[in-house]
Amino acid sequence: MIKKVFDVIVVGGGHAGCEAACASAKMGLQTLLVTHSIHHIALMPCNPAIGGPGKGHVVREVDALGGLMAKVTDACTIHIKRVNTGKGRAVQTLRAQTKRDLYSLVMRRYLETLPNLSFFQGEVEDILLEKDGSVRGVRVRYGTEFYAKAVVLCTGTFLNGIIRIGELAYPAGRHGEFPATLLSEALRRLGLELGRLNTCTPPRLDRRTIDFSQMEEQKSDEEPLCFSYDSIPRVYEGQSVFITRTTKKTCDIIKANLHRAPLLSVLAESTPVRECPSIEDKVLRFPEREQHLIFIEPEGEDTNEVYAQGIFTSLPEEVQWMVVQSIPGLEETHIIRPGYGIEYDYVLPTQLKPSLECKKVPGLFLAGQINGTSGYEEAAGQGILAGINAGRYVQGKPPLILRRDESYIGVMVDDLVTKGVVEPYRLRPGKVEYRLFIRHDNAHYRLSRYAYEVGTISWERYSRIAEEEKAIAQEIERLNQVTVYPTPELNALLEKKGMSPLKEPVKASSLLARPHITYQDLAPFDPGRPSLPPQVVEEVEIEIKYRGYMERQRHQIEELHKLEMKTIPEDFDFSQLKGLSREAQERLTKVRPQNLGQASRIPGVTYADIMVLLAYLSQEKKSQ
Repeated sequence: MIKKVFDVIVVGGGHAGCEAACASAKMGLQTLLVTHSIHHIALMPCNPAIGGPGKGHVVREVDALGGLMAKVTDACTIHIKRVNTGKGRAVQTLRAQTKRDLYSLVMRRYLETLPNLSFFQGEVEDILLEKDGSVRGVRVRYGTEFYAKAVVLCTGTFLNGIIRIGELAYPAGRHGEFPATLLSEALRRLGLELGRLNTCTPPRLDRRTIDFSQMEEQKSDEEPLCFSYDSIPRVYEGQSVFITRTTKKTCDIIKANLHRAPLLSVLAESTPVRECPSIEDKVLRFPEREQHLIFIEPEGEDTNEVYAQGIFTSLPEEVQWMVVQSIPGLEETHIIRPGYGIEYDYVLPTQLKPSLECKKVPGLFLAGQINGTSGYEEAAGQGILAGINAGRYVQGKPPLILRRDESYIGVMVDDLVTKGVVEPYRLRPGKVEYRLFIRHDNAHYRLSRYAYEVGTISWERYSRIAEEEKAIAQEIERLNQVTVYPTPELNALLEKKGMSPLKEPVKASSLLARPHITYQDLAPFDPGRPSLPPQVVEEVEIEIKYRGYMERQRHQIEELHKLEMKTIPEDFDFSQLKGLSREAQERLTKVRPQNLGQASRIPGVTYADIMVLLAYLSQEKKSQ
């Protein structure tokens, strides 16, 4: 007899869906993952890479919360580098090239080991509701119904998806897969407002037909690296990324065919990705530029297919051949798969709570591209949060809300539910105000407490991280007490580093705070230091070097917390509050912020509007 009743149902087996299902199952809840194809779980339809600026931070945060993306990446990596190394530690992170097909297989293997997780291959066509309007379950095509108190939708680009290649257009969720048209209509029936976005992917090329001698080689870093806290860092050799550039001929070909680029023309009913534009979009927006970077990236060690990062396009196939073969090193290149554009529906994310639950439909959670984002990592970050909160909803517990000052995921979700999107949202460090506090290296110290409390990581892992945190605090305190005296050897070191010699004793922490002085440099002058693991030493050094900057930022965070402590009642009538501008009344009513901090970030709401709200809420509190 088919099992039909579960605690949580996750719809969609992409990166968001995998993390949502994993979180729910780890919390001990009976979870069903419904996907179009069991064989396409965690598929990488675009770049076979994980990480990069902002995105690498999210991967670490997903790992800290008990998710799978970092572990799977480490199991499939063939090329890895630190990025933003020319900038401060706050924005440095990792980016890894993976074996695309193996990634999907390893993710499925991890999910199949979870005891509370079941799978079903099918297309969800409707959301079932209880009489009170809360979620009851889903109906898949051909009539089978599954029931649960919470449903997480992670539909990617499948909602009413249309692929466009030049003048050619046909319905698809991804290349070779059917779209989910009935579910779009079901969401509209629930009263949700939908919009339309688009993105595109580049052609895949045959490695054997590429002249790499005309390109710049970019090897993996020589130091041992990994994403997951539980993985063993290692050095990767053998696979390289190669860099080439477009030419004047390339740009001329594209300019002559801009009228045939459907996502730039009147054919498109959607908005493109601004922060990862198509090659035709770049040529249109920057007509004076002839050289645009192209990265030729491996898709695995056992395939000749390579990814042409930077040639995202929806141009006709014959134009794609001309564009590719106008680029140095690609003159004789064979295209294995043409690039394509895809348009799809999304739900305006201002209709969600910070828990990613729909305001109008209790128990319905959304994660990933359905919320207007773009990228595997953004999807995974939303997926694990939505999965946790769907589980908390079923358990009758308050949701996990991540703040802007404690995670990149918190910044992303707050941006989505507060500001909404008019184009596919991509997370980057420039959108994060408190970067010094939410670095790549300290993700597990920031978020593991939450993961242990909700049940997505073990006590063993949490206690190990807690011990490291304790060791970091103790070592910082010890360095604040240890006195280092001037010696010829120490002054020689300082002069070698371009600094003035020491004339009087100083605390070891003061020396370490100086530029170019490392923890290891001070070892000969600090004989009483304990033996510490590398990750603890790294945290000690960063915390001490950035202490002054972090103190200033800590005051800003305290002011933010004061605003976020001022909660706004759910049924608050903004239209009746005198002193608010008409625009503020409309925007506040639409978003319905939960506190003054969130209200202050809504576009169109001014400082004066916030002061009016603050005065009213303070007066109400006194009267109560």
